[in-house]
Amino acid sequence: MLKSSPARLALPQRRRALRWALIVAGVIVSLALCATCLLGALVLHNALVARVANIPPPKYAEQTRDNLAYGSFAAETLDLCTPIGATTPRPGVIFIHGGGWSTGDKLAYDSACATLAKYGFVAATINYRLAPANVWPAQIEDAQLAVRWLRAHAATYNLDPQRLCAWGDSAGAHLAVYLGVSDTIHPGDQQTLDANLSPHVTCVVDDYGPVNLTNIHTPVADQALPLLFGATYQQAPARYRDGSPLFLVSPQSAPMLIVQGAQDVTVPPAQSLALQAALQRNHVPVQYVSYNGGHGFSGLTQSQTNSILITIFKYLVAHEHP
Repeated sequence: MLKSSPARLALPQRRRALRWALIVAGVIVSLALCATCLLGALVLHNALVARVANIPPPKYAEQTRDNLAYGSFAAETLDLCTPIGATTPRPGVIFIHGGGWSTGDKLAYDSACATLAKYGFVAATINYRLAPANVWPAQIEDAQLAVRWLRAHAATYNLDPQRLCAWGDSAGAHLAVYLGVSDTIHPGDQQTLDANLSPHVTCVVDDYGPVNLTNIHTPVADQALPLLFGATYQQAPARYRDGSPLFLVSPQSAPMLIVQGAQDVTVPPAQSLALQAALQRNHVPVQYVSYNGGHGFSGLTQSQTNSILITIFKYLVAHEHP
């Protein structure tokens, strides 16, 4: 009988230890990303309350409904913020949090959700299934389902289904862009729910989101992407391409506002510039805002961050006319 050597017996344990080390490292990186990505969402309320750039006061009080289920999985919940007393169907905004696809929470955008409702929007901030427990395409399946759920309940919440934009940061922006470039339901376990409704949004705010996952080489991406896809690029190139919204840009894509840090080493400016160029080639309206800082508005003062957020707010108003 052949006997296994101690080294052979230890190999599975070493592989498991390496996998858990990668997962832990990815979560640590994602937590750091999430902390920086919260900045923009949390200060939107203060920026508008301060009446920066002559923004008028809000017209409405708001009502928030927490933890509405838009699907059957535990993670498929959203918080919905609506303007009280609005008499006509209102435009919508769906917020998608960042965090490297493996951490983060809809609470990141709760204050922004409530603030937009006071200005006449129906706003939703969503949770979605996270990696590594859930690999791609679970994340886009959930984001698309949330859009379809909002359209299915448009009459209940006084939402105009023809005016529904997506706003995300980092990994959340990646999903928001995907919603803007794809008008078909992604095949997966959620595709039969509200299948008669479109997953396509009518405009996108992309805060430093990666869009070509086949060609991004940073320490963060090298850790986060194998967790998202359950494989390396060499092992599953088609999966990485499927997860890259850059390749889906067409003349039917939604107009976009791209916000990108010139010193971002997590999601390099080349990613956002490639998206801008693809939209321009397809004659899709695109506005590019570059700021002199890093990922998650890092390196900016509060005043500089407020200025960017006011630009985003004005973009949503111009496209959705609340």
